[in-house]
Amino acid sequence: MKLKLMLTGFLVLLFGTTAKAQLLEKLKKRAKEKGLETKEVSYDTTGNTKNRTTSYEREELVLNSAKDFFNKDVVLKLIDDKNMIIQTMYFDKEVIAMRTEQNDKSKPIYHDNKGKFYVFNEDEDYYEKASLLPPSLSGFMLAGMVPQAYNLPSEPYLEAFQALEDIDSSLNFMILELAFIYKPIHFKNNENYTPVRVKCNVSSDCTRFNYNNPEYPESYIQFDDKGRLVILKIKTTTAFGNKSHNSNMQEPTSGKYVYSYQECSVKLPDAIEQSMIPGPLGKILNLEKGLEPWKHNKKDKKKQKN
Repeated sequence: MKLKLMLTGFLVLLFGTTAKAQLLEKLKKRAKEKGLETKEVSYDTTGNTKNRTTSYEREELVLNSAKDFFNKDVVLKLIDDKNMIIQTMYFDKEVIAMRTEQNDKSKPIYHDNKGKFYVFNEDEDYYEKASLLPPSLSGFMLAGMVPQAYNLPSEPYLEAFQALEDIDSSLNFMILELAFIYKPIHFKNNENYTPVRVKCNVSSDCTRFNYNNPEYPESYIQFDDKGRLVILKIKTTTAFGNKSHNSNMQEPTSGKYVYSYQECSVKLPDAIEQSMIPGPLGKILNLEKGLEPWKHNKKDKKKQKN
């Protein structure tokens, strides 16, 4: 039950986030390519015109396997505005899996490359795993949610999503996978960010891109001298702001993601498979087969013949 509540809550978060106009257009195009039904909607494009073209020279991202993209071990720490570590994520490039350790949880949460969450059921004393969404649809939704929420350029995220989709893989590791997506070139010559050179723990020559958006004061994204993402600092009154109980004003919310690159080992635990859809209906509506289950059915029949 705890696993289902957790995944359902995350699902609401995904569908509750409205993408910007540019991103909606691209996601709509991808939906049509997948044969999904779309409908015309109107939206205000004011203020988004400047984001309609990339500020960097694009290079086509070509992948032969998921390991070409997820090509390094990553440790990600989420630190609050009081400089306290809330949770730590460990990514293992060999198994393409992530372990998340939280201060208030005795057992870690795991996430594999198939888009499944592994959550420990304390009442039953075992791990349960379930798919929130099929990997392709999960990446599809994250491509709409993450760039908007963190006020990042959308093009690199979409390019990564499309390249992975072409090799039947996807984006499933949320904020951690920003380390594989974004590079300094995505922020140079972009009027939304101001570059400055700074010293940092990992290098004497880091590049920090300060946000120019007044709704994200003191926010920045920082790279080391090797072009690796090391810090994403967010302070905002819009994407994550909490309304005060005594007024309609939103209180600023801030936090910091700190990335480091060191060898990690993640071993997925044995787990009992759970369905997000209870009862017999869950066996019929297999989320892992996504929105085009007939493709999987053909593959299943071929396997049975062989």
